[in-house]
Amino acid sequence: MAVQAAPAPPVTQRPRRRRRGVIAQVGVRLGQMVVVTFAVVVITFLLVHLVPGDPARSILGQRATPEAIAELHKQLHLNGSILTQFWTFLQHALTGDLGSSLVAGSLPVTSVVFPALRVTLAVIGCTAVISVAAGLAMGVTSGVSRSGVVDSGLRAIMMVLLATPPFLIGFLLLLFALQTGAAPAGGWGTGALDDVRYLWLPSIALSAYLAPVIARAARQSVQETLGQDFVEAAISRGLPTRTLVFRHVIPNSLLPVISLLGYNMGALIGGAVIIEAVFNLPGIGSALVSAVSARDYPVVQGAALVTAVLVILVNSLSDVAYQLADPRTRVQS
Repeated sequence: MAVQAAPAPPVTQRPRRRRRGVIAQVGVRLGQMVVVTFAVVVITFLLVHLVPGDPARSILGQRATPEAIAELHKQLHLNGSILTQFWTFLQHALTGDLGSSLVAGSLPVTSVVFPALRVTLAVIGCTAVISVAAGLAMGVTSGVSRSGVVDSGLRAIMMVLLATPPFLIGFLLLLFALQTGAAPAGGWGTGALDDVRYLWLPSIALSAYLAPVIARAARQSVQETLGQDFVEAAISRGLPTRTLVFRHVIPNSLLPVISLLGYNMGALIGGAVIIEAVFNLPGIGSALVSAVSARDYPVVQGAALVTAVLVILVNSLSDVAYQLADPRTRVQS
């Protein structure tokens, strides 16, 4: 008896399956983000509360009275067990309450961290734009160039940028600003338009790290795309090189860029901390260094937690964006 093949699913069911696959992937990423965020909360709490010594004594000094130490213990919720302290911290964190600064006039930690985070995000956002533009330009040009001199020259530029620390480029740009007056040598503006004048030099310094990374990935992606059968077929049909590059090569080269931006978010924040010190920017790095110097533990804990959650969120969003852009990575159900 012949076995009949199962009928193929109607075409109208395929978009539904694709949507279910995307929803499933988004749900998985959200679940992973919740788990990793909880782990970050635990690690951040332990790093601050398990340091040897009495935090209250470290903050108030050796001449502090027992009454003052007892009051600060109560304010920092240090009277209970470590589990009780963690549960109290978790309850407050879930409601957005990260405590109050012990130095900045008892301001809420969010009032200290979020304005500084806005500066850091502005630097990172501008850095991402510059890095993507410069990296794609170098990578695509190197990948499609038939001249060995152009390819070798661009690859040499990538290697030099990768080998040069961003803070060194920052110092050189700082000297350039002092000599020419093309941009402020430090500080921050008073409004959105004014901030741009203080923003572009630090962003160029920080993009010296990310741009060559994107350029190398784009170059490899371009060369792989040019070796595909559909590209050879397009060339045989007489498709102009410019059309081929913009219609097929560059869109395929954007896929690794999405992942690179997400995976390098932590490195960008770490690099921004150094660049902020070079250009005296009031970013999250400066706030964190000041809090550590003043032993302002609530601000240290809040800044570390907010930046960690930000990195997790950007990584998760980049994964979802990659899956939306590349149907081959989606789960079919």
